[in-house]
Amino acid sequence: MINDKDILNMEIINDINIIGMFLAKRDLNELSCDELHDKYGIKKADISLLLGNSITNTIEVVQKTFKDGIVDKIMVAGGIGHSTSYLINNVRKNNKYQDINTTDKAEADIINEILVNVYGISENDIIIENQSTNCGDNAYKTFEMLRELNIEAQSIILIQDPTMQLRSDASFRKVWRDENKVKLINYAPFVPKVGIFNNQIKFENTNIEGIWEVDRYLSLIMGEIPRLKDDEYGYGPKGKYFIEHVEIPEEIIEAYSRIEPILKKYLDMRKIV
Repeated sequence: MINDKDILNMEIINDINIIGMFLAKRDLNELSCDELHDKYGIKKADISLLLGNSITNTIEVVQKTFKDGIVDKIMVAGGIGHSTSYLINNVRKNNKYQDINTTDKAEADIINEILVNVYGISENDIIIENQSTNCGDNAYKTFEMLRELNIEAQSIILIQDPTMQLRSDASFRKVWRDENKVKLINYAPFVPKVGIFNNQIKFENTNIEGIWEVDRYLSLIMGEIPRLKDDEYGYGPKGKYFIEHVEIPEEIIEAYSRIEPILKKYLDMRKIV
């Protein structure tokens, strides 16, 4: 919860929500076989790929894609990175996961144990990549692993922390750019939205297990736009070239410029090194 007076302003809140919605990329209105057929002409996707993150709700979403027959297999990617400690904390706080061993484990291994032991999904239906440490690494290592396993996926549903969904898509488009036959389908598990309640900023999303603290969320979105920019400082082709070009609409640039001076302390938490 945050009660900074400068942020308790509906114009600032609206700008935060505009940016949050932009980052939480969704190519489907809902996760269903009917939606896949209507949008892509397929009855189901080959793989639901969950990229390691701290939000335990994403595990619920990915297991549902398998149990609802939306995908043939689940793949989980993620080693030990900046979100690992947050994931471990969220798993330990959740009574549903009290028997899950998180000690010295990669994100993918923790999530795999939950999928198998809590949701009853067979290990034969899960592919684990437990070495990657960031978005770009996720894309490279999943590509290499599927190639090593001789798995020719034609359609992959990408599921990620909503603040990282758009950048993950750009990372995968870079690494997989020569794989023209592969449909990369984005589905942010939820679209974050904040509001003012009793003079405090809180999430309107009240049913999301493992959702960030608001201050962490603000630091994530403030650090994300500079990384997405295709300039000498960003991650696009004109900069570090970790990702493919991302078109950032003018309304997003304007919203960010309005909140940047007010939320500078959150940007400082995630400055590009």
